[in-house]
Amino acid sequence: MAESQIQNDRVQDTCNRIGDLLKEGERGAWMVGDLLVELSEINVGGKPLTLKQVQQRYLSEFSYSYLAQLRSTALEFPEHERHEFLERGATWYECDIARRSRANCIKAKIAEKDEPLGNFVDFILKNKGRRRLNPREIVKQRIEQAALETRQRRAFSVEQIRSSDDDWTANCHHRSCLDVMNDMDPESVDLCWADPPYGAFFKTRDGSFQEPETKGLEAACDNKTRDEAVALTLGLIEGAARVLKPTGKIVLWQASTEPDRPEVISLLHQLGFDAILPMYWKKKQPQPSDFRIPFSHETERILVAARSREALWTPLGGKGRTDVITDDVIAKVIPDPMEYEEAPPSRTFYRDVAAGKAQYGDRHFFEKPLNLCKFFLEKLTLPGDTVIDVCGCTGSMIEACIEMDRRWVYCETHETNFNLGVSRIGEAMKQKFCDDDSEHASSRA
Repeated sequence: MAESQIQNDRVQDTCNRIGDLLKEGERGAWMVGDLLVELSEINVGGKPLTLKQVQQRYLSEFSYSYLAQLRSTALEFPEHERHEFLERGATWYECDIARRSRANCIKAKIAEKDEPLGNFVDFILKNKGRRRLNPREIVKQRIEQAALETRQRRAFSVEQIRSSDDDWTANCHHRSCLDVMNDMDPESVDLCWADPPYGAFFKTRDGSFQEPETKGLEAACDNKTRDEAVALTLGLIEGAARVLKPTGKIVLWQASTEPDRPEVISLLHQLGFDAILPMYWKKKQPQPSDFRIPFSHETERILVAARSREALWTPLGGKGRTDVITDDVIAKVIPDPMEYEEAPPSRTFYRDVAAGKAQYGDRHFFEKPLNLCKFFLEKLTLPGDTVIDVCGCTGSMIEACIEMDRRWVYCETHETNFNLGVSRIGEAMKQKFCDDDSEHASSRA
């Protein structure tokens, strides 16, 4: 009999056995995986037999992905290693979850490539019976732990920063912006930047609201219910009216999924802000909302308010003169368009983590891109002007102020967000001093 025929018969017999074992479910899973590994070592027609060929020619009633899953688990748990786990009560299904969880964690940059599979099996066995674990849940828990560790490291770092003698730390306030503005001199601010939470997160399919599940991207904030957010907004408008110069401006972000609140517009007019311009930031993708409604927003709305239209006059002329702020518009206005940040962190975060440019827990879901902040500074202020960020969060606006030589005041009540903001401001100040020292060295050379 020809060698090729012998090999074909061997493959056929093995596949018949596999078919019988697969009908037994998990009971025969280990044996099937081992047999599939053996098949991959067989040459047919001078070439190794692929799993795709096995599935199409001999096991077409079973999906390729299922067969690949069986083989991968057998490869990751060789016979001489798996007995330890089986003796401790681990099933094939739980070992498969451990294998997939480890692969997903490595991909998500929360596990090293050499981390033992046993760590994942141990975790599953420890939590056995408490809840039904799956790779997604395990990855989520790993990310939450990584984010927590990042927060703890940052909190310690910020504690050291605040205990230093750096003058700029006096401008960082871990308290309500209403109290901060009440302590400031009247008519001492050129721009009030306000991005309140408004309490509008995501609507589920049943119409209820919930915070987004962001997996390592911070999302928490204070004053997040509608009533709290509106009360804060009205209070900060009153505070801004006292501290803003006669030519001062307010940039007030709105809840994009709802109309402007009449009490907000009414208070602005009442306090003398007669020039109110609605603006729209185009984010390039529809935002999550009530899935039963056939429309969704892909913009966020901003109100730019001043006491007179003359206060809004700008030396920029027609540069970026539109009410729809897009990538192209911003790139025409900011000083260095080559450094333009094209998307908000909610869209780039996981790619940045995978590239080693970010860690879980060091960005915020509602954070505004740095150069969007630069766009408004370039449009509404001059170097040396004073800007107060009343809901500072991660400090995007303050970093823009530092880079563009504006004076600034930062306010944030939420502890995690405050630590994010202060650490980011510290890095921006360090970079600023480094750049200034380099310029001075060059001028002396």
